[in-house]
Amino acid sequence: MKNILIMGIGRAGKTTLSNMIKDKYNSYNLIHSDSLKWAMIRAKDEEEYYRKNVDKQKEFEHGIYFQRTLLELYNSLIRNDTREYGYILESGQLHPKIVREMIDFNKTIVICLGLGNLTVEDMVEQCLEYDTENSWTYGLPREYLNEHAKGWFSDNEMLKTECPKYGVKYYDTSKNRIQTLNRIMNEILK
Repeated sequence: MKNILIMGIGRAGKTTLSNMIKDKYNSYNLIHSDSLKWAMIRAKDEEEYYRKNVDKQKEFEHGIYFQRTLLELYNSLIRNDTREYGYILESGQLHPKIVREMIDFNKTIVICLGLGNLTVEDMVEQCLEYDTENSWTYGLPREYLNEHAKGWFSDNEMLKTECPKYGVKYYDTSKNRIQTLNRIMNEILK
């Protein structure tokens, strides 16, 4: 099975798509980059610091060290996958340039999920309308969502520009999300 790397911005459907693929093809191993991020933070006994200083947490997880460590781990798992079950890596922290440098696109399908041309306010409204109890943004105040949406907007604009430069297909999941995710799943699993 081909390995799959799903990157993109927050609230674009990365976890949903990862779980859809895993549900259909149970043999895949699924890696959430946030799990590694928190493992690294806890190993340094700095969880309380990073929970209180979200800006430092974002700086850490979007930094070169974390991105390269994540991709090194992913590549190592793929190399040692003698039964060829395949891996899905889901991450909101990766830059297309680093992915292009470190990932073999012949062995891994790389896609990026974004929110097209939504504004910051549109992104907040989508959270308020569509979040479920399982969403990490569920029930958060509008002001808090607005701060996150500013980062999502900035990341989204960068990804729309950078993905084509590095051969990463960018998908807009801002409209008809479930149909779009089903179409993506069918495309990548051909």
